Amino acid sequence: MTLLVGLMWLGLIVTSLIIASVPVSLEAHVAVMVPALLAMVLLKMVKASGFWRTLFIVIGSFVVIRYVLWRAFYSIPSIDDPLSFGIAVAVFAAEIYAVMMFFISTFVLADPVERPPPPSIDSLESVPTVDIFIPTYNEDAEMLAITVAAATQLDYPRDKLRVYLLDDGGTDQRINHDDARISERAVERRAELTALCQELGATYLTRARNVHAKAGNLSNGLEHTDGELVVVFDADHVPTQDFLERTVGYFRQHERLFLVQTPHFFINGDPIERNLGLYNKVPGENEMFYSLIQRGLDKWNGTFFCGSGAVLRRAALLEAGGFSGDSITEDAETALELHSRGWESLYVNRPMLAGLQPETFAAFIGQRTRWAQGMMQILLLKNPLFKRGLSFKQRICYLNSSGFWLFPLARMMFIIAPLFYLLFGLEIFRATAEEFAAYTVLYMVGVFLFSNFFFRNVRWPMMSELYEAAQAGYLFRALVSVMLKPRAPSFNVTAKDETLDHDFISPIWKTLAVLLGLTFIGLVATIYRYVEFPGDRQVVMVVGAWNVFNMIILMVAAGVICERQQRRSRPRVALKRRAIFHGAHGEQAASIEDGSMGGVQLRIPLTDAAKAPKAGDRVRIHTEDQLHRELAPIPVIVRNVRADDGSFVVGVEFKAGRDGAAIKSIARLIFGDSEAWVRLRAHRNRGPGVVVGLLRFILLAFTTFGTLLRFVLTVRKPKPTAARPVPTGHESNVSKLTPQPAAGSGGAASGSSGSAASGSGGSR
Repeated sequence: MTLLVGLMWLGLIVTSLIIASVPVSLEAHVAVMVPALLAMVLLKMVKASGFWRTLFIVIGSFVVIRYVLWRAFYSIPSIDDPLSFGIAVAVFAAEIYAVMMFFISTFVLADPVERPPPPSIDSLESVPTVDIFIPTYNEDAEMLAITVAAATQLDYPRDKLRVYLLDDGGTDQRINHDDARISERAVERRAELTALCQELGATYLTRARNVHAKAGNLSNGLEHTDGELVVVFDADHVPTQDFLERTVGYFRQHERLFLVQTPHFFINGDPIERNLGLYNKVPGENEMFYSLIQRGLDKWNGTFFCGSGAVLRRAALLEAGGFSGDSITEDAETALELHSRGWESLYVNRPMLAGLQPETFAAFIGQRTRWAQGMMQILLLKNPLFKRGLSFKQRICYLNSSGFWLFPLARMMFIIAPLFYLLFGLEIFRATAEEFAAYTVLYMVGVFLFSNFFFRNVRWPMMSELYEAAQAGYLFRALVSVMLKPRAPSFNVTAKDETLDHDFISPIWKTLAVLLGLTFIGLVATIYRYVEFPGDRQVVMVVGAWNVFNMIILMVAAGVICERQQRRSRPRVALKRRAIFHGAHGEQAASIEDGSMGGVQLRIPLTDAAKAPKAGDRVRIHTEDQLHRELAPIPVIVRNVRADDGSFVVGVEFKAGRDGAAIKSIARLIFGDSEAWVRLRAHRNRGPGVVVGLLRFILLAFTTFGTLLRFVLTVRKPKPTAARPVPTGHESNVSKLTPQPAAGSGGAASGSSGSAASGSGGSR
């Protein structure tokens, strides 16, 4: 059957290539392309699968090939004008990159895997021992307490589970630091976190020196533990109680399995979503990667470690000498090394941890800079195309994952290319308006249809272009620097858990402002050239339209520098739990409606206002987890009370202090149920068709530009206020605190950890 499918694929591709390469008139080209696009529309509407899905891919590939051949043979200006020719070739090279990513990602997404559940733990003859690693550097004890408490309560035999807090903020190196402030903070941190671990039933573990950043920290954990399996959770990634139940069994099914990776699910929006008002209105940017691309990689044994939410086999890690640390993306590098040694991986597409994304645009860019530089380090230092031991399919998967991060180079070229003609008169490509419409416009329609076919529920039209444009100017410089010095980048820890106590313009606003300003200059130049050079009007219209397209994208992207007030650093989640409110008037039945790490909102049915709680009351609540198991009482303080339709809505703040039992109750109450994340993910992951999506994006451009003008005219304060003090001074490959993007313009459905398309995919 596999051979038959392969032959069918080969036959369709060869036929498509032959037809696409036949030179025809402009009218004949349109006569072929329009029915092809209509066929794509029809197949998209019926959600084609099997053979028909393959046919859709072949038709889409045909559309792309026709465009590329036209660009290569008919639209490049003559070499007689070397300056124009050079710029035109650079633009074409950027398009070729996008097309290459299109075909690579098409291979990756050909047949995404949906894994069946593993054998239950109860059915296993022997249950493996599990060590849970929670690496930390500067996260505060309050955040760590919830993650550690949740990890200690995973549904798993108690004698087989151990939890370790791996602290790089309390190392001997930092305690003995020459700076007395750093030394004092390290001493206090070690004492505080040691006491926290003792209270929660975990083990505190640090090391002598901060060597090799997170990879070194994790490898140090390996040296001091002996569990058969190792689980890694980032400090801000809180696992659900069923995490091990839904992952460990696979290791008994597959002897050579080294990794089970799960999606990173975030309960807050990233700065782009928040500043543009898109959170919970469009799918999260990371969903394209975690909902689809990782499943596609899984088909070819190419799923890679994303830094958190993963189970790994100790024997495999020890064979490779621990976690790899040559790059600053230790996760993907470790997976690459183990895949090359013949180990296997798989992906479980169920959200079973809840994490936090950066709150500010500057932190977001810092995070993506590390992902981009780290994946470029892998591409340059350990090129997967030449890595011994990898299969051909795995080489393609890793090329997809690392090659995606070249998008800033291509995107910057697409943004500035029209300006070479509009401002300097250079001929960047040779085409009439009719040829532009017949080839470029129809090609772009095909690309949008292709992207919407695969990603409709996880990526709205133009969202990839938005995320690329927002990042390109910043990551461009980062990529150039790592290409010049591949070993120079150092690990940066991403800022999380911030609060923004007022509106402000991002301190890194200049790059986006300059790019947007250039497109406005291009618009003025378009009008000038159209009026002054009547003979060039066809070319002016084509290039001017390209510039306007860039301007619309950048009008939206520039809105991300408008940082919106964000007082709440702990996102709230919907809850439906029965509770008993123990107040001044005795026990009162209540229901919990929503909550966060900081507190919950309860509804108490009362007709007698005299029995209602008062702000400032210190009370306790009893409640249950998702399986109706009773939790230990949680001390709270009443913050606000309001009457509402025969009941009282009461907001309370947790006051667990160092009460380990209460902290564990909070973790199970807020984060214990993976079904809550499954439902929330399904609610977010829905999308419109191409036309509706494009219209919404255009409307967003104008509303966002209005907001940008308001900020420029009225907002003065330049920077956010952190939620709490953050230690600094991270030495030896771990620098001070700083902060998956999208598909290529050619329709690349790839993408970290990342955009989430095929990048590193983590949230470190």
